[in-house]
Amino acid sequence: MTRPPPTLLCVGNFPANKGYAWDYIESLYAGIADRLLAKGFRTLVAYPVIRESPRTLAGSAAQPILLNASLNSKESLRGAVDLIRRENVQVVYFTDQPAYSPKYLRLRRAGVRYIVVHDHTSGARTKPQGIKRYVKWLLTRVPGFLADTVVAVSDYVARRQIEIGLVPPGRVIRVWNGLPVPPLAPTASDRVQKMLGIESGRPLIACACRATPEKGVSFLFHAFNKISLKNMKGLRPVLVYVGDGPQFSELQALRNTLQCSKDIYLLGYRKDAISILEGADLCVVPSIWQEAFGLSVLETMALGRPVVGTRVGGIPEIIEHDRTGLLVPPSDDTALAEAIEDLLVDPIRAGRLGMAARQRVTDVFTPEQQLASLTAIVAKGFGCH
Repeated sequence: MTRPPPTLLCVGNFPANKGYAWDYIESLYAGIADRLLAKGFRTLVAYPVIRESPRTLAGSAAQPILLNASLNSKESLRGAVDLIRRENVQVVYFTDQPAYSPKYLRLRRAGVRYIVVHDHTSGARTKPQGIKRYVKWLLTRVPGFLADTVVAVSDYVARRQIEIGLVPPGRVIRVWNGLPVPPLAPTASDRVQKMLGIESGRPLIACACRATPEKGVSFLFHAFNKISLKNMKGLRPVLVYVGDGPQFSELQALRNTLQCSKDIYLLGYRKDAISILEGADLCVVPSIWQEAFGLSVLETMALGRPVVGTRVGGIPEIIEHDRTGLLVPPSDDTALAEAIEDLLVDPIRAGRLGMAARQRVTDVFTPEQQLASLTAIVAKGFGCH
């Protein structure tokens, strides 16, 4: 029986076609697979659930397989080990898994030469103290337990892995996310206003994210209510929120208590969310927790839209305050309202920030740079240098 070629196993700890940021992660698997194919390596992507073929992998060299390889149970670990032996898996690429685990040693004994953990996770962590810190330090030094490379999506996440995860700095590599910059769409505003039935000429503020408390959408609603109660040179802005999630009904109820309720549009989940952001006069990312990176910020900037974001996690690495957007403290609806108002009453400044943001994405946050870095990390596991 012919032995399979050296193989990369990407472990998706989420169902295929889940949407939101998971689509983006799948696109990384596809991009890496295409680049590895040219080097003679195969890529498998394991999903715990596949209801239909993964749309983001379509047309790429990545091959989806149904397997829970998250190592979260004995059955999962056994299935992963069997696959590794059967399919000649030499490199495993985990997303948002621990940087170290005794289970990684089992994978190595089965034939894995290299383990990569890509950390996209948001949120703060508690720094270990005393005996807990010492034990954690020891575990990250046990041979075979620690991933060979921990990829951090931002300097914030890299610091968190080193200072709180106690991962040796030499194992941590920061690779910023990248996005293609689409052509400008000068008629997008009219298109979106017509689609939503909004009176022409009214400024449109947009926000697209999951409906969860940590995304801070409720603070945006209160900020927008403050703005709506003012007479801003006759401006009558509208707020469009795109997204769904566990807090959606709570946001509906909050909207209905505000004086500006008729000017807040809750659209739910939309596959065309980007096209709605494209037609906005400005976009807001009001997160109140430590965002690992802030992909929604980058999406807005790539469209040339001015963005107001909060000073949390990796977002300040993307937005240069008053050069490529505005930064405000988290959980501060007054500061958020003031920043939004500043851009609404000064469209020239808003436009300048939007174009500078677009140029920053073009110069710094390219998918080519990101995929080249990730592919080089994975290829190292196959012995390529």
